[in-house]
Amino acid sequence: MSIPPVPRFDGVAAAFMGYSDDAQDMQNWVYDLLRVNIMAVSYSERALDWLVNSGIKLDFVIVDVEHLGGVHKAMNFCLAIRKALPDMKIILISDDVSGDDFGSERRPVCDGTLMKPVSQTRLLDAILICGQKQRSRAVIEYA
Repeated sequence: MSIPPVPRFDGVAAAFMGYSDDAQDMQNWVYDLLRVNIMAVSYSERALDWLVNSGIKLDFVIVDVEHLGGVHKAMNFCLAIRKALPDMKIILISDDVSGDDFGSERRPVCDGTLMKPVSQTRLLDAILICGQKQRSRAVIEYA
């Protein structure tokens, strides 16, 4: 099966997920087809500080809900990213969703959600779709 050509751009992204075969596959797919380097980064309480202060210009962030410890923690992390870096594109991946979603109702939190396991085609589609979205106009604060 051949994959149709996609627009190429050079870039860097961070994926907050455990380093595994899945993470390595994602890194290879995205680099081979889009020339984007994805860094697999373990989540910690200082992750937002690192995103804001690292000096690395990131094109997007991937957040693995299960790696962060669940939906509540992942949502709070994404909202904090939105507040600190409102133009950052965010893609969530999770076991606990019924399917991929790029709808506007999740925009305050993320630009797209992918259900695991993530395939090459779906990941590339998510990057391209989310890259074309305008920034979110509002950030909702959750208690």
